Amino acid sequence: MIDQLFKPVTPVEAAAQSKARPYLPYNPEPAISKIRKDREVQLIEPLKVFDNVWWMGTSAVGVLVIDTGDGLMMIDSGSNNGEAAHIAQSFARVGLDAASVKLIVVSHEHYDHYGGVPYFLREVCPDAMVAMSRVGWNLLQTAPTEFAFSEPRPSKIDILIEDGLCLKMGDTKLLSIATPGHSAGCLSFIFNSALHGEALCVGVMGGSAVWPNFPEARLYENSIEYFKLYTDMAGCNAFSAVHQKADDLDKVRAHWDKGTPHPWACRAEDYDAAYLQGFRDKVQNTIYSGNMQPYMMPNGAPEGSPLPPRKR
Repeated sequence: MIDQLFKPVTPVEAAAQSKARPYLPYNPEPAISKIRKDREVQLIEPLKVFDNVWWMGTSAVGVLVIDTGDGLMMIDSGSNNGEAAHIAQSFARVGLDAASVKLIVVSHEHYDHYGGVPYFLREVCPDAMVAMSRVGWNLLQTAPTEFAFSEPRPSKIDILIEDGLCLKMGDTKLLSIATPGHSAGCLSFIFNSALHGEALCVGVMGGSAVWPNFPEARLYENSIEYFKLYTDMAGCNAFSAVHQKADDLDKVRAHWDKGTPHPWACRAEDYDAAYLQGFRDKVQNTIYSGNMQPYMMPNGAPEGSPLPPRKR
């Protein structure tokens, strides 16, 4: 079904297309301070998610690794050098070669998703291509979101992703959908996989947290419904994420170890309720939390945004 949405292109073709348009060059000194966000995290054992997909990371954040049959594709990279090193070491624990990573796709321009890219390019897979949204790249070169910005960050991007870009690598087709709200350049993904040989269409919503102000919360809410248009057309029947709770990872391990139902696989008609509804609930919980920040107008006065009726 992904082929019916957009024509797939190879990473090399996508790089040529994206570089044919203007984009901001790398800026070593964007217009905010460079905040270090070192944190203590629990290292988590990597695990198989689907037939050709693995999750690797820490209690803070992880990555998805896809064996495309023509090299490995990685979604996100960890927060920093230390987390990236743990992720790189995790490949061998599941029988994969980290040096075979040919493409790193960054879901959005927050440090816990792009921060490991320099380590991977320097220490692990120097020839890998890197992709992220054009909006996200440009934001990192000008005025990144202060609370979510930290060095190190990528100094180059090979593929500047536009809404609807479908990358074909080996047997894998990865469709990127622009879903701003969690960040300006946030991407969500649809890709093909399998579970015990049965075909899957996996839809992954990019960005998890909903920020407590009306413009971003409403944008996030609209992005959920926009992404749903594509997951419906693609017939998504599985889901995942890079931010995972230990309990949810344990349920995936139990599927492979004990034969329990896979917690991230569902019928296509149940995908919305099983996965996307959780993101709608996050929006509702945020806007009715009592912690929403007023939107300041140019004259310094707050613009009150009335609460809509709570959705049931």
